[in-house]
Amino acid sequence: MCMRGDRVVILTRSPEDNAALAAELRARGVMVIELPLATVEPLADDGALAAAIRALGPDDRLVFSSRAGVEAARRRVRADEIRAPVAAVGAATARRCEEWGIDAWTPSEATGAALGRELSVGSGIVLLARAERADPALVRELVAKGARVREVTAYRIVAGARGDVDAARRAAVEGAVAVVASPAAVKRLIAAIGSAAFARARVVAIGPTTARSASDGQGAEPRVVRELTADAILRELEERDVAHR
Repeated sequence: MCMRGDRVVILTRSPEDNAALAAELRARGVMVIELPLATVEPLADDGALAAAIRALGPDDRLVFSSRAGVEAARRRVRADEIRAPVAAVGAATARRCEEWGIDAWTPSEATGAALGRELSVGSGIVLLARAERADPALVRELVAKGARVREVTAYRIVAGARGDVDAARRAAVEGAVAVVASPAAVKRLIAAIGSAAFARARVVAIGPTTARSASDGQGAEPRVVRELTADAILRELEERDVAHR
């Protein structure tokens, strides 16, 4: 990697999620390595998800902890069929709900734990439409406040890096910025490029929970952002340039 100031960024989300950000970074002179760490697979039969959502009433709550969960529901359920208030873990997930025609409440920070603590639960159930083996923090917080929680699988995540792993590893060793969106993404990135390379990268983490997961393998604390933007990444690159002059 020989770009000025080591202006290299490793993006680890899906190509769809990365598209606009990657294009903006490249337009601003940044080398982007796309390394999706998992593939979202729809369920072969999502009838149970659709039935569970349609059965909700005004006293229930429908919770989405990812954009993939919203997309899974949108495939089978119309917005006007949803009678329960809807909550989304963060701004990006809420935007997907808005595109669907639904206003979604969001917590003060984009984490499952914050959503669980801050969600105003009704007298009915809280339906979580999310992936298999999802972060248990959301459920723990909801149960602790007395909520009746039901989880329904909306999609499956198949782990595995896709892309130029060797290029990502070399870039990380040279101090590239690596963007991670969840504790699971941290583990998958370390598995892909190795702990030594990960320790040399500058990490930008979406949310404090992800940052805490990343900090165990880092010499410096990751930069925490609530929402991922090109400006946030460029600030990290610029601070790195200043520190190494």
